Amino acid sequence: MNRPIRIGLIAEGEAELGASIPYIKPEDGGKVIERNNEGALHILIRRELESAGLPDCDFVQRHPSSSESRCFKRRTGHSVLDPKYLAQVAISWKPEEVDMILIVVDADDNLSQRQRDLERALNKIRDNHLDVNEQPISDRSAGGLAIRNFETWLVADTQTLTKILSVELEQLQNLEDLIDTKERLEKAIAESTYLSEESSNQRPLQIRWNLASQIDLAIIKTCCPIGYAAFAQHLMAAAKVVVDAIANL
Repeated sequence: MNRPIRIGLIAEGEAELGASIPYIKPEDGGKVIERNNEGALHILIRRELESAGLPDCDFVQRHPSSSESRCFKRRTGHSVLDPKYLAQVAISWKPEEVDMILIVVDADDNLSQRQRDLERALNKIRDNHLDVNEQPISDRSAGGLAIRNFETWLVADTQTLTKILSVELEQLQNLEDLIDTKERLEKAIAESTYLSEESSNQRPLQIRWNLASQIDLAIIKTCCPIGYAAFAQHLMAAAKVVVDAIANL
């Protein structure tokens, strides 16, 4: 395989998607996102593929949905789970634009409901992710549920977090049971002088990006078995199908 895997990634907001989150111009839909505009979730996914010895990846911008085009605002939060919206997003990506589609959302305080929502979302994506013959592709997509939120994954490796931010943090236990991991990370960022020269709105995103680049993936899997470890497993399964399919072309 002599090219990167092309991934369409759907997630909730800036914490995950970084600078690629603002309103999408129609002419940018289907184009590769520049790496300096990627977010922390992009970085974690690329590192997981790399650690498994799989090819590099590019992330492909979504095509704006009809509602986004009307209001000039990108859909964020749990609204990305809306089945009609997901059908529009998935079917808008041309077969040559994306090899696989991923969706990652926060569980927040409603784990069982979010699990059902995510399964329904994946079914909708698979029904509308079409190959060159306009047939549904069922095995090149994967979903992830961050419990309780994406920041839980970023604070799992407390030692690296402490080293980067130069802020003393306690070792957190039973991470997926905690309700305040997002607040803990935001407090650590506020207390740290790391990247203090960055503008106020970009600094938290850059810090999350840097954390995602350096934290130990094995520790995240150990500390977040229901959320991150499961997502990484599903990601690997879908990516290997993509690699095999491209090798057989």
